[in-house]
Amino acid sequence: MSREELIQRYIEAILEKKRDMSREELIRRIEEKKKHARVSEAYREVWAVFSVANELGIRLEEVSLEKEIKIGSIVSGLTSVSTRGRVIAILEPKEVESADGRILITRAIIGDSSGWGYLYLWREKANLLRELGINVGDVVRVVRAYSKEGRLGTIEIHLGNAGSMSKIEDSPDIPAREAFFKKLGELSHDDNVVNVKAVIAGVSEAKKFSDPIRGEGTVRRIVLADGDLRMPLTLWHEHSTKVTEKDVFSTVLVAGARVRRGLSGSLELELNSMGCLEILSKTGEAEYSALSKVESGKLVNLKLHVLKMFKENVISLGGRVRRMMDTIVSDGESYAVLTCWGSIIDRLKQLEAEGKKIAFLNVLTRSRGKQILLSTTSSTTIIGVEEGFSNVKVPEETRRINELEPGMRKIHVEGVVSTSPEEQEVVLASGEKIRACRLNIMDDTGMVEVVAWRENTSKILGLRPGMGLRIKWCNVRERGIGRLCVEVTGDSEVEMMNIG
Repeated sequence: MSREELIQRYIEAILEKKRDMSREELIRRIEEKKKHARVSEAYREVWAVFSVANELGIRLEEVSLEKEIKIGSIVSGLTSVSTRGRVIAILEPKEVESADGRILITRAIIGDSSGWGYLYLWREKANLLRELGINVGDVVRVVRAYSKEGRLGTIEIHLGNAGSMSKIEDSPDIPAREAFFKKLGELSHDDNVVNVKAVIAGVSEAKKFSDPIRGEGTVRRIVLADGDLRMPLTLWHEHSTKVTEKDVFSTVLVAGARVRRGLSGSLELELNSMGCLEILSKTGEAEYSALSKVESGKLVNLKLHVLKMFKENVISLGGRVRRMMDTIVSDGESYAVLTCWGSIIDRLKQLEAEGKKIAFLNVLTRSRGKQILLSTTSSTTIIGVEEGFSNVKVPEETRRINELEPGMRKIHVEGVVSTSPEEQEVVLASGEKIRACRLNIMDDTGMVEVVAWRENTSKILGLRPGMGLRIKWCNVRERGIGRLCVEVTGDSEVEMMNIG
């Protein structure tokens, strides 16, 4: 029975009870009700029909539907629902509180050619799947169930005391199980809850959390891939323990995932207790990029020699305190600065990564002129380590002053001190007072200001005009429109040079 047939069945039932009402008057009242509906579009018409029926004193819940209903035609508020469908996924059983104490429920996702929905098995029915030997991929018939609207517009089919379920022969009119799983490229902002099939392209470490809404638990962020398309998936609680770094490049089926808009506006997925995840066999290996060919703003896989690890720092971003550490890396041909965040820092320290070759997945690329800048993300994964020191050396290239660009990091600059250091006290927006020291250096291409803050002022405070120096591992920042400054950091080294 289609949705249209179902609506007509209810309209006939109302007209049978209200013989003094014309069909035209009934349709008019239903259309008027639809204008004021506060339910999703899928259920607006049936809600209006039920509302008008209630006003007329008619209980449509008692109307016998007789025929099987397609799952895509089931709407909230039906009783005595009969349907059949393929088991797409079986969720973890759970206990819920009721007036009779804690009771067990089992949930599955079933579908047919018209759509899919959640099947709830209550109390003594909770063990039916196991007792009947029903597994994912099997076809089941459900009789005398009732329906509700679930989260984000999904449909729920509930099997209570009066209902029954059986395993039946497969039917060619019900699609194969994998037909219910979309590709990442098929998802849109109009989707709410989806089933997807993709490849795991990256896995972050599981993290423990505690907050008033979600309570205590663990969360892990992974990256799904379909060709060149990438999409993050957040795994909550029990799902976070089902995926590790060893599962990278495995195909995965994700059922009941919520679609949401990320901070950047792009699509993201999350999986909680209303969904499940199944890992299939591995499908391939990583493809690694060369540093010289990476595009800015892209996530790439790289095999990098870790040549130098600087000290870990703590910074505040958007009111959030984060740990970061810069490293100098090379793929054997080109050099880059890789900024590591959070747990990746701990992983590199644990591996004693300096001097080793590390395989990274999902590293974000940026560029500043000729310099390549990299950054780890929440989905960056380390999947391989090659022991032994490489013959790639730490870069010693010096930048000329006219080559400097804002955003450059961990570079070397040489020049002659042209002004005496000026030390001053600076008041930050937070009210904190700190020391700052400034001077200018010049080479045959131009002049630039050098700035040091806090304890780093001692590195340049004793310099005098005419001295030659090399500042190693400094950063370049924009200071006003068209003006640059070289920043001396805690990682910077200031060396005196003889001027010929």
